[in-house]
Amino acid sequence: MRIAYIEGVTVYTEYDVGEIIEEDGALYTPFYEVVNVHANQAGVVQSDETAKRVGFQGGVVRGTAHVQQLPRVLLAGFGQRWFEVGGFAAMFIKPTLHGDRVRIGLQAPEEGGADEQVQLWVEREDGLHLVNGTAQIGDPKGASLARQMVLNTHGADDCRILAGREVGMVTDRVGVRLDSAKLADEPSMPMAPAEWYTTASPWGGPIASPAFVPNAAGLSSGGLGLRTEGVVSMLGSQEVKYEAGPVFFDHDYVSESELVAIGSSPKSEYSWHESRLLEPDGTLIAKTLTQMRHLKKSSPLWADEFPPED
Repeated sequence: MRIAYIEGVTVYTEYDVGEIIEEDGALYTPFYEVVNVHANQAGVVQSDETAKRVGFQGGVVRGTAHVQQLPRVLLAGFGQRWFEVGGFAAMFIKPTLHGDRVRIGLQAPEEGGADEQVQLWVEREDGLHLVNGTAQIGDPKGASLARQMVLNTHGADDCRILAGREVGMVTDRVGVRLDSAKLADEPSMPMAPAEWYTTASPWGGPIASPAFVPNAAGLSSGGLGLRTEGVVSMLGSQEVKYEAGPVFFDHDYVSESELVAIGSSPKSEYSWHESRLLEPDGTLIAKTLTQMRHLKKSSPLWADEFPPED
């Protein structure tokens, strides 16, 4: 664990990630208020109107809002090597709403562990877990939470929204480049360490936050045919695994995606796809595993079980 010194239960790390609290064998951020920066985007579950139409209390904050904050505890626990060969898997089990006060928790890794996986979570002030997951460094023996979930996929034969999608399909490779000038205008909560993402990092130029890696690696995922007109979809689970990181801004990469599984649950159909971010010569830099949940209530294909409300 990269700790400079400890004063009471507040941990001060060598990285500029703000206050980290050590408590009962875990590392925590302080509680902070979540902001729904996409609340005005029409037709998505982040807007109050769409969210209420499909059964939520209000606009659901994107899971990336939590992913943006993960490096604070991951750097405190694993050090900067996490951006090279680390990873996380997060399952979004309860909706996060605008104004929720939450904190991120990480089971404290062993000092100097080269290959290790620990528990990761996001909890509200009342103790309710909104996100459960795992974080890792190197090549631990156990499967991540997301990989375990894929093995439990069921109900593919019941799919209507995703009917006809071919599991095992791999897209063509497409070029991708994370443009730092464009991403600087993307709405987001403050991220740390901020200078790594904007000016310089220990690897030289600015690097991409792990929140941007799924979009870069998954640029090719449109070729899987998972986007369905009029159906409200939301992120169910996200894994990011660095193989030869970090991922740099303003650098040319290649993306390819593969449909890993589809399934059905009482309220949604869901898809799993793996996306890979590679150097043009084929060197694997990072890969992601993404579960998207396609809400049955928003699809006319499920009108017999979810009739439209007046």
